[in-house]
Amino acid sequence: MLDRTEVEALQGWVDGIEAWPAGSHRWGHYAEATPRGPAICRTENVSACHGGIASLVQGVLHDCAADAIGATVVAFKDKVNYKQRGGAGFRPHQDAVAYPGVRRVMSVLLAIDDCSLESGCLWLADGVDEVLPVDDRGVVRSDVADGLGWYPAELRAGDAVCIDGFAPHYSEANRTDGARRVVVASYAPAADGYTREHYYAARHDTMQRASAQDGRFRISTLADFEGTEVDVETIVGDHCTHP
Repeated sequence: MLDRTEVEALQGWVDGIEAWPAGSHRWGHYAEATPRGPAICRTENVSACHGGIASLVQGVLHDCAADAIGATVVAFKDKVNYKQRGGAGFRPHQDAVAYPGVRRVMSVLLAIDDCSLESGCLWLADGVDEVLPVDDRGVVRSDVADGLGWYPAELRAGDAVCIDGFAPHYSEANRTDGARRVVVASYAPAADGYTREHYYAARHDTMQRASAQDGRFRISTLADFEGTEVDVETIVGDHCTHP
């Protein structure tokens, strides 16, 4: 997807984004506990505040998703997922369940750093064209996940993989000394009228209700993240406070 010069530019952008203070981004700039201390684990809706990421989301990633779906698409969500040394993974889940109200979704995961088995690359299962049974966390039920045929998507920095909304996927913890960071942008057919404003409003409401019911920390609508939240003192209001 990207050449070496473009990868280096992306890595520089994400180095800067990762340095934003935890809690300083109204859509979510989350930190987790790791063996080496607190580390940023996700930045949500990055394109809203970073022109470089926005150019990818509206450019090559958009074109990739449109080609995969075979229709004009709209970007309704994007994020950076970080895994530093010891950074946690995510339990098996489907994007069709994670995104409230979406009819069809195609996500493009772009590797910022090399994604290997050891660093916690994505694992995917083929042949699923429906929503699978879930447990109380909203993730694919363990007995169902155990029966799927999983394969790893190892990527070099600058490579990408498309994830259909029904495609179950998960990742494991980072067991290396280096970072494993990815940009993920999600798209819906433009004809469906599913917008960024719709998604982020529904996300906020869904996460608040779910966390109030079970007390689980969430960085997404599902309780699929296996990390431990680090509380931050800065609570943002209606505006981002980072540069």
